[in-house]
Amino acid sequence: MSQPQIFGGSRGKIRASQETIALGNIRRCCLQLADKKSTFNAIYEHRFTQGQLAEHCLGNLTLLGLMELTGSATKAIAHFNIMLGNSETFLPMTEVPTDLVDELNNNEKVIGECEIDSLTSLPKSVSLSEDVPAGPGCVKVILEADLIIIGPRSIITSILPAFLVEEIAAAIQKTSACRIFIENSKTEKSVMKNTSTPGVDWLAEQLSFKLYDLNIPSSAIKEILQGSKTILKNRAHLHDIDELNNVFTGLLKMPIQLSNHF
Repeated sequence: MSQPQIFGGSRGKIRASQETIALGNIRRCCLQLADKKSTFNAIYEHRFTQGQLAEHCLGNLTLLGLMELTGSATKAIAHFNIMLGNSETFLPMTEVPTDLVDELNNNEKVIGECEIDSLTSLPKSVSLSEDVPAGPGCVKVILEADLIIIGPRSIITSILPAFLVEEIAAAIQKTSACRIFIENSKTEKSVMKNTSTPGVDWLAEQLSFKLYDLNIPSSAIKEILQGSKTILKNRAHLHDIDELNNVFTGLLKMPIQLSNHF
């Protein structure tokens, strides 16, 4: 069996040297909550171009510093949101570093988000390199929620990892909240583009349980966005923020009847 392949960008360098959770997605989520006109967006998205800090993002380094000061990723994220003037925060799926591991049909293993996304065929199985506990508060908010929205994001590298944490998977199955899965509005550029199987069905097969009560396919997203021609015309991403805002606004105004399909 060949050795696992590891691949990553600047955030991967931080993880490798500091043994921390991935910070890039967390930074982006926090900045999305901030006022778009705020200078913080430009400041914390700034990437250094020279020296040992080349390619590193100021927001990632700020989060790393806060984690060292507080001793907790959850507390660091909360403080970062306060610095941004946000009234909300995010909970990481775990505070313990772990990696996504794909086992291929030839029994080789591939580790790392970028390397996995570049595969040409779907993996045989997906797991975490280390079994990790759920982050503080995660299970509680899932069990107490009225509505849980899953997606849209990259199926294997963004959505699946959280469900590989046993406590989170158990809470998702146990919760009485309405679980809504929103599919990507565009075909992924990742390995998922090589299959005709709907991403949500592939997830359910991997997890051995149904993770949603209501599924919103891309056709339903187009229907909800009928009055948003500009967004539809200029669509360029799997999860455009303006598009999602319109989808959620339209969705929450509609009476919800639980079924397998929208």
